[in-house]
Amino acid sequence: MGKDLTGKELGKGIIQRKDGTYMARYVDRYRKRRTFYDKNLKMLKIKLEKEKYNSKYGMIIQNGMTLQEWFKEFMSLYKEGKVKNTTLYRIHQTFTPCKKHSIGMMKLSDIRGIHIQKLFNELSVNGYSYGTLSLLKSLLNEMFKKAIGNGLALINPCDSVVMPKNEHKESRYLTEEEQEIFLKNAKDYVHYEIFLADLSSGLRIGELLGLKWQDINFEDKTIDIQRTLHYSRLNDNETCHFFFTTPKTGTSIRKIPLLPETEAVLKSVRDKQTENKILYANKWKQEEPFIDMVFTTQFGKPIRYGDVNRTIKTVVNKANMIEKEIAKREHREPFLLKPFSPHCFRHTFVTRCKKYGISYETIQPYVGHSNKEMTEYYNHNTPTIDIDGLRKISFLKF
Repeated sequence: MGKDLTGKELGKGIIQRKDGTYMARYVDRYRKRRTFYDKNLKMLKIKLEKEKYNSKYGMIIQNGMTLQEWFKEFMSLYKEGKVKNTTLYRIHQTFTPCKKHSIGMMKLSDIRGIHIQKLFNELSVNGYSYGTLSLLKSLLNEMFKKAIGNGLALINPCDSVVMPKNEHKESRYLTEEEQEIFLKNAKDYVHYEIFLADLSSGLRIGELLGLKWQDINFEDKTIDIQRTLHYSRLNDNETCHFFFTTPKTGTSIRKIPLLPETEAVLKSVRDKQTENKILYANKWKQEEPFIDMVFTTQFGKPIRYGDVNRTIKTVVNKANMIEKEIAKREHREPFLLKPFSPHCFRHTFVTRCKKYGISYETIQPYVGHSNKEMTEYYNHNTPTIDIDGLRKISFLKF
C-alpha cells in the first residue's frame, strides 16, 4: 500500500512524491508498467481505475501510437521481407497523403470515420483520382484491422467512410498545336531528347528513364521493357535514392517495335553520351546497377522523374510568358499551355494512334495496358501489333 507525505495509506500502487504530486502505477496486460501523475488524488484514482478497466477488457491503446508510427510498425511486421520492393514502394506512395496531413500525427485511438472522410474529401478536391483514393482506403482498412487485432485500436473508422463520386476525367494530352509550341520552346533544355523519346514511344516515364542500351536492338528494331526507375525511399529511415522495380503490371513487361522517330532520337542520345564520356572523362562515373543507362546526366548518373517534371513546368512557363507578350502586341487573346506532367506524353501518343486509325488491339499490348475486358476479348490469345501501321505515323511532326 502506498502512503502520502503524512503516512496516510493511499491504496495499492499510489504514492505521494516530495513535491506533493500523486503518482499511480500498474502493470497492464502487455506486462508493461504504466505510470500516471496528478495533483488531485481523486482524479488520479479515477484515471487509474479507468485504465485498469480498459486494460482488463481489451480497450487499452498501447503507447498512444500515432497513425504514422503504426504505419512504420505495420510495414515492418506484415510487408517488409514478404512482398516485392515494387509493392513496398507503391504502399509507401499510397500512404504519403497521410504523412502530409494532420491525421498522420493523430493517435489511433482518436481517429474516427469523420477524420478519414475529411482527408478523402480534401484529397478529392485537390485532384486525387478515385483509383488513388480507393488504394488508400484499402490500405487504411487493412492497417486498422491489424491494429484492432493487436489491441491498438477499438474500431475501424474506414467502415463509415463514403468514397467521393467516381467521375471520369478525360486524360490530359497535347494537341498538335500545344505539342509544337512546347517542343519549340524546349529545344535548349537538357531533357529535350526525353520529351521526344516519350512522345514517339508512349512509354511510362519510369520505363523510359529505366532503359539500358542492352534493351535497345537497333538491328531487329525492338525495345525490351523490363524495369522502371524510381528516385525515392523505401523506408522512413532511408534517404532518397535510385532503385529499379519491375514494370507496373504483368503486361508492362514487353517487347515493342522500335519506331523510326524513337530510333533517331536514341541514336542522337547515344552520340551525345559518347561526347560526354570524352569531355567529362574524370567525372563520368556509373555504378551498379545503373551501368549502361540510356538517359543520364552529363556525368553518367540516372535522371530523376522530378527533374524532368520541373523542366516541363519551366518550359511551359517560358512558352506562356513569350506568348502573352506576343499576343499583347498583336491585340489578341494569348494561346496558353495548361500545366501537365510527363505522363501526358504517353496519353498524347495513344491519342495520335487513335487519330490515325490504329486499333486498340495494337495500342494495348504496345503501351502495356492491363485491361480485363481486353483480356476476355482476346480469349487469352496474344494480340498482334500492327507494326507497319505504327511506323507510318509521325508522332513528332504534323
